[in-house]
Amino acid sequence: MTYDALILAGGRGSRLSGRDKGWVMWDGHPLIEHVMKLIGQQTIPPARILISANRNIDAYQQTGHLVVTDERADFAGPLAGVEAGLMRCKKNNLLIVPCDTPLLPVDLFERLQQAMDEQPSALAAYAVTADGPHPLCCLLHPSLSGSLSHFLDAGHGSVLSWLEKAHAVTVLFDDADAFRNFNTLETFQTKRNTA
Repeated sequence: MTYDALILAGGRGSRLSGRDKGWVMWDGHPLIEHVMKLIGQQTIPPARILISANRNIDAYQQTGHLVVTDERADFAGPLAGVEAGLMRCKKNNLLIVPCDTPLLPVDLFERLQQAMDEQPSALAAYAVTADGPHPLCCLLHPSLSGSLSHFLDAGHGSVLSWLEKAHAVTVLFDDADAFRNFNTLETFQTKRNTA
């Protein structure tokens, strides 16, 4: 089963005093390295990994993965990064994950794909936990590219609203902590659970 993965690292980092979240250190490594490793450890690994970035492009290119930048100006939000990724995925489903989720489950893709397989009309699936929805941990069919561009052209930006419009299916994961966003300085005090 062939798919691509897109790591979203193109935001302003406004909750981290403007720092590029991908390069903030945690547990001895930058967040982007943690997430790349998790993507590579998926029970079904992707054909390729793309990184959505709008600054420090050279540093992200040093990872050896394809770096895509927003087609829209002024940090138009995470969906602009998703749009740029979908434009480069003509036939494979695209797994989306944020760069600030270094604890993601290794069966994320497999379970999202399974949910889409069980509902053949579904073009998207995303993770939910007891803490609520995690719309940026999602799997998208490449045919959604056009509808996303129209959604953004109309001035909309809510990831959840777009996924609902796309009739995305939800997949319940038991471990809410696995989807925690590392987007405040306090979060970086978290110790890795080695149990």
